[in-house]
Amino acid sequence: MDYLKKLEEKVFGWFKAAPNLPNEARKWLGDNIWWIIIVMVFLVGINILRGLATLEQQVSLHGTVAGSYYVSSTTSDWIIITVSVSLFFLIIEAILLFLSIQPLKEKQKKGWVLLFAVWLLSAVGLVVNALLTLGIFSFIVTLLFGAVWLAISGYFLFEIHGQFAHVEKSKGTKKAK
Repeated sequence: MDYLKKLEEKVFGWFKAAPNLPNEARKWLGDNIWWIIIVMVFLVGINILRGLATLEQQVSLHGTVAGSYYVSSTTSDWIIITVSVSLFFLIIEAILLFLSIQPLKEKQKKGWVLLFAVWLLSAVGLVVNALLTLGIFSFIVTLLFGAVWLAISGYFLFEIHGQFAHVEKSKGTKKAK
């Protein structure tokens, strides 16, 4: 947990120089992030279902005449691997997002920490998925657009950082004012 706190402080330093949202906007985001996360869980769930459909389609092509005629098995195997890796990251992100809803609603620091963990997991997933593209152009485009998304989501994540109070574990967690 100390490592996560040190990492949080380091990343917080990156966003410190960025202009801040007005206090009313930060307060609104802090108060309403829990239902925004519910929408995100729903959207990630749709992506998981799409990934499962793609995975089922690729697996069903194995061993068929159409599969050997239209798609080489190596390409189909690689698609299965990349979709499986993407699904792994999506499922873990969905679970962490779901677990963060109640603590965010109660304005607990635990909810924000879970969002930070999802943000870090997204960064790792971005790099892994970019490496799995196996093409230099796809690699660069994936990293570029992913980095933009991480920067924007990280900015908003650290803008609401102060909306979640944290007291030492022995004293418990309290609500932010």
